[in-house]
Amino acid sequence: MITLHDWQEECLNKWAKNGYRGIVNAVTGSGKTVLALTAARRLETVSDKELRVIVVVPQTFLATQWKDEIKRQLGAKSADIGMYSGKRKDHGRKYMIYVVNSARYSLSRHILSDIRNGYAVLLIADECHHYGSAENNRIFDFYKALDENAPYYALGLSATPEIVNFRAISTPLGQEIYSYDLGKALQDRIISRFILYSIKLCFTDKEHAEYIDMSVNLGKCLLSLKKMHPELNGLPPDLFFAQLQRLAALNNDSAQTARTALNLMYNRRTLCHMAAERPRCAVLVVKALPVQSRIILFCERIQAAEQLSHILSETYPRQVGLYHSKMADNARQDVLDRYSHGSLRLLICCKALDEGLNIPSTDAGIIVSCSMSARQRVQRLGRMLRHSKEIKRIYYLYIGESSEDSELVFGLRTFENNIPVIALRFLKQAFYHPEYERLRESVLDFVGNRRCDPKLLGAIDQNIDRALIRGDFLLSEQACRDHLNASRSNAERNYWVSVLYVILSRLDKL
Repeated sequence: MITLHDWQEECLNKWAKNGYRGIVNAVTGSGKTVLALTAARRLETVSDKELRVIVVVPQTFLATQWKDEIKRQLGAKSADIGMYSGKRKDHGRKYMIYVVNSARYSLSRHILSDIRNGYAVLLIADECHHYGSAENNRIFDFYKALDENAPYYALGLSATPEIVNFRAISTPLGQEIYSYDLGKALQDRIISRFILYSIKLCFTDKEHAEYIDMSVNLGKCLLSLKKMHPELNGLPPDLFFAQLQRLAALNNDSAQTARTALNLMYNRRTLCHMAAERPRCAVLVVKALPVQSRIILFCERIQAAEQLSHILSETYPRQVGLYHSKMADNARQDVLDRYSHGSLRLLICCKALDEGLNIPSTDAGIIVSCSMSARQRVQRLGRMLRHSKEIKRIYYLYIGESSEDSELVFGLRTFENNIPVIALRFLKQAFYHPEYERLRESVLDFVGNRRCDPKLLGAIDQNIDRALIRGDFLLSEQACRDHLNASRSNAERNYWVSVLYVILSRLDKL
């Protein structure tokens, strides 16, 4: 039996009180799969009918993960678990896992058949925010035909289930019954502690001129649309964008303006995602981190990921893996296997790795470019924060002259959760922080006054740069001395001596 966290016990109690239906909004890495399978085990003990458990997932690789977890947590045999995806179409097993693309026209019929044959049914909708669209929502067609007292139960799972047509999933799954955000998971020490770097980049002069031109034209379009449709005023970004899409699909005077606005938004985002400073900055971060660090780099566009992979492969041959949706399934799996086994140290990926995929322990994550979606931001962060004793490093790159946010996660109460947040500027191929520069000058003056070799001064200066990007200057004096004593090479020893100087300067002890 797996010991549950307090939040999971509280959530399951609320789910039971809500008639064994409801949606759970919990940050990635906090234990949603364990929660759902525990719910299935407990429901089976109180149901007077034999229980069938049906899991719906948005992507094929998640189906395999769920099968493994059902076997591990519930002790189920392979013969008891059916898969419904692609060419494989099992049916009528105690545990059934459906991929939504294959389930749209079959799941409702199967659920109704199970209930009519005397079974109780628990539907677990993984990443349930995917199922609000008109096509995917067909998996819930059975709900209209259900008798009020039918033995049907449901649990929706998501990191952030807020979608425009939330009612489309909340009617068959139940209302949102529990929310467990990143801040709470940090306080409860369910996910790893981390240092968050917010790194401000700049456009080139050409990029900046193009961005300003598109922004002016976009402003004119949106002003015109808001005059024609006052209901657009005051909407949050996600709802505003959804309304623009709805207007663009109509056949009236405002449709062309909405389409133009959407096109300008897309082109402006593309310019931002492909900004020249992003790969330059990402490469320098990788170079500053320890050579054994396992690093995931997130890009928003496949073209940007391929470009970054090419650049890093020149410096780190046979250590870089690329993962995106246009690759063949076997090629993607091979990359993940090699990263898991340690033959690859750097993993560059796009949206294909956003949701649900269990990846090995990672030391650092670099968000080279990022969608405006808060859901994707949380997913990407959670991908790297599965619990370990080591402090993780998260680097978030953003263009200061654009509409990108300087904060990685909306509503993250960094100081309350004791998360060091380091705001840097990337200028002329270097990282800059005014307070840190004061510490650097103090150290170099101290060493210089001792008439050290100029080459030593240069080496110390480089080590001070590395200490900034690694966050080691935040260590306690004793922790730094422990690293120094454990050093196995002159280079490693020199690094920790340099860090010690910075720490002593920070503590006014130099």
